[in-house]
Amino acid sequence: MMTEFVWRSGFKRLVLAGVTVLALGAGGAGAQILVIQPPIVLTPADTLVSELPPPQPGVSNATPLAADAPMPSADPRDLGGTWIHDQALAFRMQRDMYGVLVPYNMDGAKVLERRVVSLNKGAPYTNASATCRPPGPQWQRDLNMPFQIFQSPDVIEFVFEEYHGRWYVIMDPAKAPPPRQKEYMGYSVGHWSGDTLVVESSGFKQALWMDVDGTPVSANGKLIQRIRKVDNADHAPFLEIETTVVDPTYYTRPWTVVRTFAWQPALTSFSEYNCEEQIGDPTVDADAGLIPEPKD
Repeated sequence: MMTEFVWRSGFKRLVLAGVTVLALGAGGAGAQILVIQPPIVLTPADTLVSELPPPQPGVSNATPLAADAPMPSADPRDLGGTWIHDQALAFRMQRDMYGVLVPYNMDGAKVLERRVVSLNKGAPYTNASATCRPPGPQWQRDLNMPFQIFQSPDVIEFVFEEYHGRWYVIMDPAKAPPPRQKEYMGYSVGHWSGDTLVVESSGFKQALWMDVDGTPVSANGKLIQRIRKVDNADHAPFLEIETTVVDPTYYTRPWTVVRTFAWQPALTSFSEYNCEEQIGDPTVDADAGLIPEPKD
């Protein structure tokens, strides 16, 4: 909602979502706009996070689509085919899709702090990704490796090259109720809202890392994903996935990030993926140096 006040001669003061806008003149092409941002007040949790060492810069391995590449189905509800994250890998999620700081509470800030500090000391904590277990829907998708989508009326299955991971979206919960034992990727139920697939994931076997540095989601947290296929007739179709984190354990309010995934049918044949080096297999030289993370 926008509220308008007349303020002095020749100015209008508009207040929208906490931002003050001063409009000089009566409007039209000659009007001048002055935007006054309110001062940013950091909470103690914000301050703690802002003082951490910065994350590594991510690198993208996006590949241009071949001129003769087959295109995906024209049906916006048919997501089938091969896709790959075409943006730089985010080592740490610092801001939401609107550029606002991730809204940690102090418990969440302290979890991130200990993970980043330990990583920078050369003693990273054990986590699902590092031990070759499914890392949860968000981190699994964000990795710059391809995945395929297979679709039926009852289930939509995402199959990933890395970890040979699988993410099942149940479209009819009556035919596939939650499993007796919780799973690493959680239990995900989807429905169509227009041409957007809305998926709610919860019931995780253990707490999630959202990224390499360990942006946290508790085992009781929830992810709400809005997935849509975008084709602007520019020979570059992509998936857009907005993920909203709902987790009062670590955050003061829900927050959302957005990622894009390029259509890439040339990557349908997955490369072999091996994870032995990450878990200290004695037959290889590498040692990940992982240590157990303290319990909250």
